[in-house]
Amino acid sequence: SYDGDRDCDEFKQFVVYTKRVWFSNGIHHHYSMDKFLPEFDVEYFGELLANTNSELLPLGEKEDVVDLMKRLVPVIFDENVANKRVVLNSEMDLIADSANNYYEGVTQAEVEAHYENAEKGDLERPLSAGLNSKLLKEDGKLVEKIWKIGGMYTDAIEKIVFWLEKATDVADSDLQKESLIKLVDFYKTGDLQTFDEYSILWVKDLDAHVDVVNGFIEVYGDALAFKASWESVVNFKDIEATKRTEIISDNAQWFEDNSPVDERFKKDEVKGVSAKVITVAMLGGDCHPATPIGINLPNAEWIRKEHGSKSVT
Repeated sequence: SYDGDRDCDEFKQFVVYTKRVWFSNGIHHHYSMDKFLPEFDVEYFGELLANTNSELLPLGEKEDVVDLMKRLVPVIFDENVANKRVVLNSEMDLIADSANNYYEGVTQAEVEAHYENAEKGDLERPLSAGLNSKLLKEDGKLVEKIWKIGGMYTDAIEKIVFWLEKATDVADSDLQKESLIKLVDFYKTGDLQTFDEYSILWVKDLDAHVDVVNGFIEVYGDALAFKASWESVVNFKDIEATKRTEIISDNAQWFEDNSPVDERFKKDEVKGVSAKVITVAMLGGDCHPATPIGINLPNAEWIRKEHGSKSVT
C-alpha cells in the first residue's frame, strides 16, 4: 500500500533487502548465519512506514507506527543486535548469544543440563529429546512448549495434517499410507517415539514413485543441535536419471578396483549406495526457497544403523 516513489534508489534497495529476507527466511544469511544489513537508512525506513496503510502493519496491542519503528529499527539496522543466528564460538554462550527462536531466557548450561536429564527411552535407541519444542522459562522454571496440534504452532500444524490426511487416500502403497498415518499421529501427539516409528516406515519405502520428506528434520539452526526446523519436499522419481546413478552404484567394485590410490587403501568388497534422482514438485519450510542439493535421511543414528537411510539428489 506504499504510495511513494517506487523508482528511486532507496526503494530498489528496500526491494533487494526484502528479497534477501524472503530467500533466507529471516535477517541472517542462510549459510554464514551472519546478519545482513540494508543499504537504505533509518530515515527512509520511517518514510516507508509513514506512507503505508497502518491497518496492514503488524502492530502490537496499544502500539502505533512510531512504536513499531522503535521495535524494528535495532533488529534491522543495528549490527550488534541479533548479529548471528547460530553462534559456534566456544568463548560465547551458544544459546544466549544465538539469535533464534528455539530458546527464550535460558543459557547454554541450563539447556545442556536439561537435556542431559531428559527422558530418552531405550538408551540403545534414544529419542531425539527436544527435537520438536521450544524451551523457555516461566516463573523461573524451564518449560517445553511442544509443537503439535493443541500446542505451539497448532494453527500451522493443523493445516499440515489436513493435507497429509488427504495424501493418505492417494498413497503409492499400503506402506506409504501407513507411514503417512503415523506422521499424522506424531503431529497430533508430539510424541517422539511415534516420529521414530514413522521414520522407520518411511525409510523402508524404497519403491514409491512419489515420495515426501515432512517434519521437524534438520538441527543446523540450533548451536547445540537439539531443535529442528520444519521442512517438506514432495518429489517424484526421475526414472532415466536414476538409471544412470544405479549404473554407477552397481559398478562400485569396478571404481574401487581401478581407483588411482595405493592398494593398501582399497577394499576387497564394496557396495554402492541406493541413490535415486528426483524431480521436486513442492518445497516448504526450511527447504524453501533454497532447495537442498541432496537429502540423506533419517538423521537418528540408530535408525540408520538398524534400518538404513534414503539418499536423493
